[in-house]
Amino acid sequence: MTADLGLRAGMRAAMPIAAAYLPVAFALGAASSQLGFSILGSALWSAIMFSGANQALLLSGLSSEVPLAILAFLAIAASLRHVLYGVALAERLDASSAGRAIFAYGLTDEVFATTLTAYEARDRTLPARWLVGLAVSALGIWIIGTTLGSAVGDVLRVRAPGISAALDFALPALFVGLVWSTASRSMLGRMLLSATLSAFMIFLGRPELAIPAGALPAFIPDRRIR
Repeated sequence: MTADLGLRAGMRAAMPIAAAYLPVAFALGAASSQLGFSILGSALWSAIMFSGANQALLLSGLSSEVPLAILAFLAIAASLRHVLYGVALAERLDASSAGRAIFAYGLTDEVFATTLTAYEARDRTLPARWLVGLAVSALGIWIIGTTLGSAVGDVLRVRAPGISAALDFALPALFVGLVWSTASRSMLGRMLLSATLSAFMIFLGRPELAIPAGALPAFIPDRRIR
């Protein structure tokens, strides 16, 4: 039977994702308001770019005046893993081209993991309604969280400038948290090197080069001892 794999079941499957997304999206929205994003602008941005890591990267880059071409390159490079996600799930989805397109738009690391787990638990293809319910619910809660964070950030900027200034720490903390949560032990050396290079650029008085310099260790080949 497929009754347990309908739209509502997909929405229920997204609830653990929503619980994790809401505070992160809220912090991202609050940080975006500090850079002059309107509430509507923050909501639309999250709707167009459904990627916490890339959004945090772009906000950090914009605040440091990093060239947009470099930011775009880094965002694309960080998103290439989604191609592999698509390949891994292609034969596990029972959906039309439209259903696959909607699901692909909402495909994140957490949505991928949830989908793969659901497939392995049932050992059969997943229907379009379940996939759409999962992806759209995850995207919707991300937009809601960003919107709420932006609204609160705007209120604090007007009524409590002291607290508003403290929210400037939310952006770097958010980015570090997102990166750290996905980092393996083998990446620790690169992360430390990246932090060192970025700090060195800031020490030299060139903060606009901090992010590009910090991205260089990503191109070091991974040499694992077998």
